[in-house]
Amino acid sequence: MDRVEKDLLLMKQHNINSVRTAHYPNDPRFYELCDIYGLFVMAETDVESHGFANVGNLSRITDDPAWEHIYVERIVRHIHAQKNHPSIIIWSLGNESGYGCNIRAMYHATKALDDTRLVHYEEDRDAEVVDIISTMYTRVPLMNEFGEYPHARPRIICEYAHAMGNGPGGLTEYQNVFYQHDSIQGHYVWEWCDHGIQATDDNGAVWYRYGGDYGDYPNNYNFCLDGLIYSDQTPGPGLREYKQVIAPVKVRATNITCGELHVDNKLWFSTMDDYTLHVEVRAEGETLSSERLKVRDLAPNSGRDVRITLPELDEREAFVNVMVTKDSRTPYSEANHAIAVYQFPLKAQTAARTPPIGISATPLTIADERLSYTLTGHNFRIVFSKVSGKLTQWQVNGIEQVTREPKINFFKPMIDNHKQEYEGWWQPSHLQIMQEHLREFRAEPQGDTVIITTRSLIAPPVFDFGMRCTYRWQITPQGHINVELQGERYGDYPHIVPCIGFMLGINGEFGQVNYYGRGPGENYADSQQCNIIDVWRTTVDEMFENYPFPQNNGNRQHVRWASFTSRHGNGLLVVPRQPINISAWHYTAENLQTAQHCNELKRSDDITLNLDDQLLGLGSNSWGSEVLDSWRVWLKPFNYGFTLLPLEGGCSTSQVQASHVFGTDFFSPVSHSEAENANSR
Repeated sequence: MDRVEKDLLLMKQHNINSVRTAHYPNDPRFYELCDIYGLFVMAETDVESHGFANVGNLSRITDDPAWEHIYVERIVRHIHAQKNHPSIIIWSLGNESGYGCNIRAMYHATKALDDTRLVHYEEDRDAEVVDIISTMYTRVPLMNEFGEYPHARPRIICEYAHAMGNGPGGLTEYQNVFYQHDSIQGHYVWEWCDHGIQATDDNGAVWYRYGGDYGDYPNNYNFCLDGLIYSDQTPGPGLREYKQVIAPVKVRATNITCGELHVDNKLWFSTMDDYTLHVEVRAEGETLSSERLKVRDLAPNSGRDVRITLPELDEREAFVNVMVTKDSRTPYSEANHAIAVYQFPLKAQTAARTPPIGISATPLTIADERLSYTLTGHNFRIVFSKVSGKLTQWQVNGIEQVTREPKINFFKPMIDNHKQEYEGWWQPSHLQIMQEHLREFRAEPQGDTVIITTRSLIAPPVFDFGMRCTYRWQITPQGHINVELQGERYGDYPHIVPCIGFMLGINGEFGQVNYYGRGPGENYADSQQCNIIDVWRTTVDEMFENYPFPQNNGNRQHVRWASFTSRHGNGLLVVPRQPINISAWHYTAENLQTAQHCNELKRSDDITLNLDDQLLGLGSNSWGSEVLDSWRVWLKPFNYGFTLLPLEGGCSTSQVQASHVFGTDFFSPVSHSEAENANSR
């Protein structure tokens, strides 16, 4: 029961106000704890005949009068056992058992015993008898249609947002629909906790067993790892995102440049007197001003405009950040417990960008050899292979910067929520083993710099589609590398892809990370509400989200710059032309793709660094919604770029370097005529 109590404490700390006991009654002490902590309960009866789907008749015994007494007995015993718990507001007649005469009999027996509570059963989808009409995993557009053309009875979605692995994504879009329509009363995420069984391997590494790990067959493999919290009750990123999305206090900007905000009280029964808004104005990691606001006497389900004080702004990018906290101590949290955070862009960067600050450079020395092209400067050496067209070496003061050849990339290690896309499209099309073929290598001096241009074909074996890609590398006398990446599709591939990005290996010592982007946790296009844009200090290890079933993880969006350094300050600074996605792992992508348990991950000597232009959203399609159209990635023309700068011993901070890096000096994008010429070649 200590574990059960911790579950309920975590729910309350993450803004959850209701729990469904799917798919059977719980321990009687569970309901008592819900009474104490204040959770609404949908109490589900132990009725499920899901197995009859295997013979094509889910309702076989549910619509057989011979079974009526068994069905009715289940709900009668349930009500008599739990009827005195005020936390129970809904009786649920069971789960996934089809529909028929026995459900109707259960409903009437329920109302005869207790006509004070609502009755739910999902598969009575026309609400013939139940008080709440319900569906599972209904997609956002259809939920919105249900709201626009409401049923006479209130509607919920009793399972949605399948929380398996990296995800769920798309919670915000669902929540917007729930708020938009009064007839849609709420929802339940499937599900609360992973059900892996902890084990320790011969090396002492902890991992989690699932279906098939005991020689059992048939099994559902890792389908039991589908919770908002991990098996050890550690909250996952999905729970942190869910907390933000369902937060009962909402803040939005009405006229942010004039300091005008609007606050909505989504609480059902109380004012916001016990809440405080902590407002900060931040400019690229520095706090310019802060204040606290109270919004008193704001009635439940109502809103009010408020005004904040804005400071003088300089040329830096600035944001208004608002953290909402609950003031008083509660049975489940200390005082000043944070319930939500909001961020609003206040001002774009207006500082003129100039070439980076650096040493007085010596001219580049060029060695044009049969198989390689080498550029040497004051303290660096850069080598390109004429065979592959790749950057093969980059040394600064004798320290290797790059350990694996950089490459344009269209695939990521599969996440659980993309398994259907992987098995349906990506694996059959061999997206995971696309190969690169060099078509042209050219090196040209341009002023005091050298531009390396390589054109290549990136395509899966056998199939007649792929991308014609161009890399342009501009090497400066200071040892900075401007990179531009461009691609044009050929052939027919009508499906979404995991990413359009760039992958390279960097020195394994460069594990200290500073970045200016969205954080502090991992975030994706459809799962980003609980993370804000700021300057964050972390490590490659801390950025890695160790899912029990290994998969793509750790992404940070909207990154303006990022540095990866050793403890001595040597390393690499990345400054994109436009904000990009970054992630970094002490593992290879191949290892993440093939490992089936977290103890099968083999730590690399180097770091895999991903600099992605576009990244597919998460969705929840392990058993829920596909990635929404807004967050999909297609094999379409792309063009993006960034600058790579060496950092030496902390002589100049990454923030100073980033704020001055090449704006106007960055070479012009690849023209359409060049792309067409590449295509013709």
